[in-house]
Amino acid sequence: MTLLILGLLLFLGVHSVSIVNAPWRDRMHARFGEAGWKGVYSLVSLAGFVLIIYGYGAARMEPVVLYAPPMGLRHLALLLLVPVFPLFLATYLPGRIQRIARHPTLGNRG
Repeated sequence: MTLLILGLLLFLGVHSVSIVNAPWRDRMHARFGEAGWKGVYSLVSLAGFVLIIYGYGAARMEPVVLYAPPMGLRHLALLLLVPVFPLFLATYLPGRIQRIARHPTLGNRG
């Protein structure tokens, strides 16, 4: 499980550099040049991806239950999902609900 988490941190971390610290990314890009930066970026991404694959295989051999929800909450979750599907479908079908309910992934855009 540790290798899987380490791989995810490496892979997602290198892909989040421009979001988290754009000035550092620009400095490294200027320091290594275009090809050098892409090489380092690719090697770190590839190392993270290999660790994800290897860690996933190892984690499947010895599964660990990270969270077991209480039995009573299963029914509550199902009850809370009752309005979700009609509202989700209503965003695609014409009618009064469509004017009120927007598509959840589009935000305020229509």
